[in-house]
Amino acid sequence: MLEQVLEENHNNHHIFTTTEDHKGVYFHNHIVHHDITVWVLGGKPETIRSQHDRNSLYQREAFTIQDTLVNDLSDPLVFKRCLGREENFMNFCRFFEHEINRIGYQAVIQKYLVNGTALADDILCRIYMGYVHGIIHIGMALEFKQARLLAEGFAQACVHHDWWYTDYLTSAEKLSKQQVEPALPLSTCVDMARSNKKIRTSSSAYYHLQKRRITGEMCLDLEPSRDGVLKNAAPELTRVAARYRVDPNDLERATAELQNTAVYLTAGAQRPPYICAFDFFLLHSVTSSIGHTMFLAEPSLSNEQKARLLEYTGRVYLMSYASQGAPELRLDWLASHVSKLPNQGWDEVFDRACYHEDDGHMAKLIRCMAHSQDTSKPYNHLPEFRVKQPVFLTAGIAAIDSASLKPMDGTKHFDFVRGAGFAEAWERFPKREEPASVSAHL
Repeated sequence: MLEQVLEENHNNHHIFTTTEDHKGVYFHNHIVHHDITVWVLGGKPETIRSQHDRNSLYQREAFTIQDTLVNDLSDPLVFKRCLGREENFMNFCRFFEHEINRIGYQAVIQKYLVNGTALADDILCRIYMGYVHGIIHIGMALEFKQARLLAEGFAQACVHHDWWYTDYLTSAEKLSKQQVEPALPLSTCVDMARSNKKIRTSSSAYYHLQKRRITGEMCLDLEPSRDGVLKNAAPELTRVAARYRVDPNDLERATAELQNTAVYLTAGAQRPPYICAFDFFLLHSVTSSIGHTMFLAEPSLSNEQKARLLEYTGRVYLMSYASQGAPELRLDWLASHVSKLPNQGWDEVFDRACYHEDDGHMAKLIRCMAHSQDTSKPYNHLPEFRVKQPVFLTAGIAAIDSASLKPMDGTKHFDFVRGAGFAEAWERFPKREEPASVSAHL
């Protein structure tokens, strides 16, 4: 069943569910993420099929492949000219499928991602564009040995054009190499971003309240990172980001630290007295972090390449955190969450997540928090690992407890906070001491 639905999506659907002209940014096709996650969490074949079919309803059709253009993508001039254009997604997919078959996935990763050439550095920044969906796709491809997904992940990166990621990441790396200030753990950098008033106030809740004047549909013409933090506090954020540096001889701990910090800035972003809920944008930090376990295990990557990938990812997490208002991180409030269902372990949480009818964000979040618990365990005693072992399961329970019976309408989510650092974002959620009134919960 899994192979069948993955093939259906690959052949029939575009990687973007919306057009940029309509929404201001691209919304993404998450079907394969959801399909694989339900499968790995123990979902039944009929559940995989049901979730897949429901999420197929709002997908855009795949563009026709242009075989002559696919062949010409081997020309660097043509390849470069086709970057950043969504109509070339299927052409890039076919091209990367051919490249993987021709030279092997290891050589593809080297040539198009990590070997430090201008081409590789261009695509390295692009895998983070569109809220890290490219790196999520590539990580899943490596984890489950899916060459087709790897081609999709690279193709997705190639058709994004969110230039502000490139500007920010290259500036942070350049400053980092100067080593003007001592290196810091990623969690400390997160706290520094929170404590810097200019960073903390550089974005706005308004970005999540934008609507089309005619239809009333949500949009992001003003984007929180581009028009918020990077417009108003780029030097300050870049200075903090440059202090996150990874020792190539300390990769196992550094990978676990990145994953722990992703949970810290996502699950910790609560706002008493409101019930626990999770920020839609921040949760992508958690769901992308698991890919670094695959990078860590990949023998074709050098230690220096693995370290650089960690640095880029961590710096994107800092940008995302700042863009959502650098919310105060209240692990104490999260840890005090009491579930309405008794005696839950991870198996029960996974089962509930499999049946949750969103587009996969909830199940991915829960799975990746459980993974972070495992990778963090050897380092539980270290202060930079802010999320301690007992808190992970509580976070998973709190996440699925926040899930409603109608979590989506088309591509619009109801269960997640959008902009957890802003008081306005929480006003539609009930306070913990009051009966849940936002929606009927699972």
